[in-house]
Amino acid sequence: MKYLLKIFFILIILLPSCRSSKPVASTFYIIEFPIEKVKDTQPLLLPYSLEIATVDIHPAFATHQIAVRENEHEIRYFSNHEWAVRPPEGFTRFIHTYFNQIKLFRNVDVRFWSLRPDYRLVTRINNLEVVADGRNYYARMHIEFRLIMEQGEVLIVQHAADRSRLLEKRNLNLFTGAISDIFFEELHYFAGMIIHDFTQE
Repeated sequence: MKYLLKIFFILIILLPSCRSSKPVASTFYIIEFPIEKVKDTQPLLLPYSLEIATVDIHPAFATHQIAVRENEHEIRYFSNHEWAVRPPEGFTRFIHTYFNQIKLFRNVDVRFWSLRPDYRLVTRINNLEVVADGRNYYARMHIEFRLIMEQGEVLIVQHAADRSRLLEKRNLNLFTGAISDIFFEELHYFAGMIIHDFTQE
């Protein structure tokens, strides 16, 4: 009986300390538009409207969860690290901000209610992941841009890139920054292709 009482008192002492342990807080990451990278130079202003379609992202990478690839056909997700905004919405907002900043088209929006846009920008992201290779971590993004003329669904300009960038250390803040940089660089290159195409007409 004394033995059972000792166990009972030990449990009473230990249980409150178990309950007081705090759960691990999640950390959230955002894709931010690097406003400082936009130059003040005024490019060619095209007298057309551009509709930005919601970015289409492979379902494995489209949720709040951040994916890490450790094998060729295997991914897992970080348990306490997430996107603050789902990538389709985050990257769509990024593109909208970019084209509003550079003022390449007369009108830019994610949806036009009162008029039919002249062109539509379609973006697909096939890979958005941390790649673990031994002790190294890489930020990887495989992306495709297409500018389509609404009348006749004519493809005007397209660009694709599969980019990886080595991270200085295993840090998801560095990963987020690298992804933002890659996306900006490829979008900026694509905008240059649009300017080149329209000035050659």
